[in-house]
Amino acid sequence: MSGIRRISKQKIDSVLQKNERQYLVGNLKTPQVLQHIHDENVEVGLSYYKQFTADKPHIHREVTEYQMILEGYSEILNLITNKVTKLNAGDFYIVEKETPYAQKSAANTKILFFKHPSVNDKKVIEASNELKEWLKTKI
Repeated sequence: MSGIRRISKQKIDSVLQKNERQYLVGNLKTPQVLQHIHDENVEVGLSYYKQFTADKPHIHREVTEYQMILEGYSEILNLITNKVTKLNAGDFYIVEKETPYAQKSAANTKILFFKHPSVNDKKVIEASNELKEWLKTKI
């Protein structure tokens, strides 16, 4: 197959006004609000946190995540090393497979993400009391 496919900024912005995450590309099993572009190999999407948000701690056994902070600020905690990485607009980062982590983002944070391979292997991790406190402390 050859060609050029496009999803307009207007459509993406419209969806992100009501949803905090939208996949644009992938081999997706879960229906999306916006029609995505099918791809067997990679997933691409946007997260837009209009208010402070803490994601559930999790791990990917097969997937490596590639992300870039487009706007705002986020912190990601490696649950093996307990190191917090502080991320600002323009920062690019990778979460290697087999890395358990927790992440929280300030209000008005927009993140572009890529996941390879395109499989849903996310496993939520039980949070300790200490981790729960870290997650609910706003940034």
